[in-house]
Amino acid sequence: MVMGIAKGRAGLDGEGTVRTIRSMVAIGALVVLAACQSGGTNEVLDVSNNDETFTEADLRAYCPRVTLLEGTAFLRTYTSGNDGNPDEIVHQAVISDVTRTCRYRNGQLFMTVAAAGRVVNGPKGAPGSLNLPVRVAIRAGENLPYSQLGRIDVAMGGGATQFIYRDDQIILPEPETRNLQVLVGFDEGPYDTP
Repeated sequence: MVMGIAKGRAGLDGEGTVRTIRSMVAIGALVVLAACQSGGTNEVLDVSNNDETFTEADLRAYCPRVTLLEGTAFLRTYTSGNDGNPDEIVHQAVISDVTRTCRYRNGQLFMTVAAAGRVVNGPKGAPGSLNLPVRVAIRAGENLPYSQLGRIDVAMGGGATQFIYRDDQIILPEPETRNLQVLVGFDEGPYDTP
């Protein structure tokens, strides 16, 4: 499984310092714009399905915690050949919250994992459609019993746009030990991994 994010390099010379400061200002402005979008967590992460019923046993059962894999909460796209240049950012996306639900039936664990976030246009961005690659993976010790790359289309407007990615296809054997780790993040590839 490969989960990556574009990484910039800050130089030590004067030009590199100016570029680093410009990058920080651009990223700060994008974060401020994203924060302006209204809406509470309850509105963003409603992964309930009204026709499902949960038992008391479901509520007390082990449901592994979901975490963002380090370095995969942000995704920046640049104009061709300009990776790392803050003036050439097309879009910037951030996963800001993750959650999960668990149900046990017939010796199996059924999970739904959701990730919510926002996307903003960068200096080179424009309204249109954006396709975000999101991976959900589950580790059990050294094993990887589940890894799925999904995509979500986001219709970009002039400001920040919220998105919710939901993976409700997770079915695992009921764990014998509480060693499952659920990881979520943007995955830029390569896509020949499970």
